[in-house]
Amino acid sequence: MAHSLGSAKLRPEDAGAAALARQYAALIDAAQPSAIYARHLAALKRALDALADMDVEGDYLGHFDKITAALSAHSVASDLGPKLLAVLASLGLTVAGRGSKGGDQNASVGDSPLDELRARRTTRTS
Repeated sequence: MAHSLGSAKLRPEDAGAAALARQYAALIDAAQPSAIYARHLAALKRALDALADMDVEGDYLGHFDKITAALSAHSVASDLGPKLLAVLASLGLTVAGRGSKGGDQNASVGDSPLDELRARRTTRTS
């Protein structure tokens, strides 16, 4: 994501949206399970620690870590993913945002070879 923002030709008025995209990306990178699971996860962790103290065989803490990571990913995908996508589209960093599929034709466009081909095709067909 940082590469996309760094390589895009953004206008000065895009600075706020770019900062918001960076903030969403940072939150996604530091994802935690939704707060609605916190009490339940804490209780489960205490029970697993008690099993470990009793030397019960099994990788229960490993399973706990996997479940916690899955809940984090779910929280991010459902909450922040669509918001980040919307900001990236508003900056012209997605196909829809560049206008190829009905988005804003005046959105910011990068210097990629694909963008240049699209621009030439648009000029040819106009």
